[in-house]
Amino acid sequence: MQSYLALILGAIIGSSIRYLFYLINLSAFGIPLSTIIVNVIGSSLAGFFYGKFQNSAYVFMYVGLFGSLTTLSAFNLELFQLLGNKDFLRAIIYFLFNIIITLAFFYIFHVISLKIAS
Repeated sequence: MQSYLALILGAIIGSSIRYLFYLINLSAFGIPLSTIIVNVIGSSLAGFFYGKFQNSAYVFMYVGLFGSLTTLSAFNLELFQLLGNKDFLRAIIYFLFNIIITLAFFYIFHVISLKIAS
């Protein structure tokens, strides 16, 4: 039951932050940035805290908070809209930014957390 409550609390916080970025609706050159930003933030935090939590704390952080903050559904929707508009160059840029940059930030912040720990 404790893990389930941790999940709910993390999901409430993560989805609330995600919704704030949705309301801000940032974009540059026709490329939606809000999803990229939350994915970078979530990936950075996930990388920083990687391997540091167990049990309910893990469920709170990774499944609830980061799982609700970063969102594949918004990514897919925005990518689908760009493709539907035949805006292929922006779609490719958007796809690459979401995948490559979020993975890079996960790794960078994981390395930072290891340096801090040592």
